[in-house]
Amino acid sequence: MIKSKVQLSPMKNGFGQGLAEIGEKYKNLICIGSDITKSVGTNLFKDKFPERFFSLGIAEQNAASVAAGLSLSGKIPVFSTYAVFSAMRTADQIRVSLCYNNLHAIIGGAHAGVSVGADGATHQALEDIAVMRSLPNMTVISPCD
Repeated sequence: MIKSKVQLSPMKNGFGQGLAEIGEKYKNLICIGSDITKSVGTNLFKDKFPERFFSLGIAEQNAASVAAGLSLSGKIPVFSTYAVFSAMRTADQIRVSLCYNNLHAIIGGAHAGVSVGADGATHQALEDIAVMRSLPNMTVISPCD
């Protein structure tokens, strides 16, 4: 058996590491948590910049609305949760508050598709990309390995 020397890491780690890195450059980058910071990798930003991390609890619609307010005040807000919640639960707030105003915010949708396994259908995002792509002024990026 050939063993690979490549260290594999979950995509959430790349997201969190990326946030922590760009947090050094952009002092106005703010991260909004939704009670699952470790599950989506934002704990890496929280650990490095606790003064720029705000936990709103399981309130994704509020996260989208707070992101809009932060963006209007010159901040670069980031919030991340499971893709089904970041796209479907927040669709109205993203559409009206972020997209119609063409505001800059970063929304991370983790655990997309059927990758959540035991969490079941309520946590599976099958239409998140289609919904987000239909919104005005929205850019959708789907990273992969």
